[in-house]
Order: sequence, then C-alpha cells, then structure tokens
Amino acid sequence: MSEKNYQALVNDRIFIGGADDAKEVVENEKADVVFDLRAEAPTEKTDYNRIHSPIVDDAEGQEESIKYAIDSVLTAYEEGKTVFFHCAGGSNRTGTVAIGTLLGLGEASSVEEAEEKAKFIRPKINVKLEMKEALKRIYPEA
Repeated sequence: MSEKNYQALVNDRIFIGGADDAKEVVENEKADVVFDLRAEAPTEKTDYNRIHSPIVDDAEGQEESIKYAIDSVLTAYEEGKTVFFHCAGGSNRTGTVAIGTLLGLGEASSVEEAEEKAKFIRPKINVKLEMKEALKRIYPEA
C-alpha cells in the first residue's frame, strides 16, 4: 500500500493535503465535504461534494476569506461531517486554515502553538508571513 500524501488534522474527521489528494480522501476516508482553498477557480467536474472557498496567495487583506474557510470547516465538523481541505500543494493556504481550525477547536492557544502542531502533523506546511498576520487579526487573543 502506498503512503498517504494527506494527513488527519483531527483523527478520522478533518483531513488536510493538496489538490491531488482530494479523490483519495473521499474514497479512503469517506469525506463528506471537500473545501478547495485555491484562488484559481477549479473547472474540472468532480463526483464528490466540493466547495470552492478561495484564499488568494501572496495578497494582503485575506482575513475575510480565511475566516470564511475556517468557519466553513468548523461548521461542517460540528455537523458531524468528515472534512478535507486543500490548496494546490497543501502548504500555505492549507496550513493557514489548519492553524485557524486548531485555534477554533481550542486545540492551541496561540498562532505559534497551532502552527507547530499543524507542522508536526503535516511537515510540508509553510505559512507565509501575511497569512500569519491575518490569523493574528482574526484571533487577536491567540
């Protein structure tokens, strides 16, 4: 069996990875919903529930789109759904939403702690400074 390219952020419920992992997560983990964080609108048809929740890479002022993506993941989780979210490669935008998800679930008390946990789970995570700053504005107490 090949090694998985995606990881469980929350055991058996929230998975993270890259765009190429989506179909595998839906099949293997029975993901109910897939949040596509890529800014470039996906054009390919899917046979699974994909929600486009775009975050623009390398841009300021992303708080609204980041918060929307995090809130969407948390809502789906609270509804009992199995969730997968991804950007293109699963490092910056995926890492940003992973950090926010951990904060939203109370699994970390600071952006730095959440980033450390997310990187432990998915070492490929590499969140850019503007995304970390946006997270600190979204979670001022963190």
